[in-house]
Amino acid sequence: MLQSSHGSQDGTLIAAAGADKQVRLLEASTGQTVIVGTHDAPVRSVRFVDVRSSPSPIIATGSWDKTVRYWDLRQPGKALATLGCADRVYSMDTADRLLVIATAERHIHLVDLHADPAAFARTTQSPLKHQTRAVAAFPDGRGWATAGIEGRCGINAVAEKDLRCGTSRHGRRWQHR
Repeated sequence: MLQSSHGSQDGTLIAAAGADKQVRLLEASTGQTVIVGTHDAPVRSVRFVDVRSSPSPIIATGSWDKTVRYWDLRQPGKALATLGCADRVYSMDTADRLLVIATAERHIHLVDLHADPAAFARTTQSPLKHQTRAVAAFPDGRGWATAGIEGRCGINAVAEKDLRCGTSRHGRRWQHR
């Protein structure tokens, strides 16, 4: 069962993963597929990530085995790095240099892909009261949105200084001083 898919920036490659624990890569022009890697439990999320130090495309995958793994497409079957998460990975998203990882028990891990993709830059709790269903990174990488199973969402900034003005999850206006 397919859990997640993501296309490369140029549209020539599609990464897909799911309950069979395998990470596959489809070349759009030829239809050929290759298994890039595997996890020890179902893979919940897959994303192409911009790792500045890598000359080739990198895929990040998050699994219920409580890991995020990076895969170099030139070396199928061998993970470049593995991050141990606080719990099962439910959702991931990336934009610019930010990788946001949402896990069970409301943990949110942030990775700075340009500074150190093999370490968490920060770990925080979801602002929502219940399980996180999805995260979405802001296009500029300066924040992310969190959606929960109760139908609420939260807006978060990577740095406190990036908070400006908006509406909270309770409909109240706030402004950063």
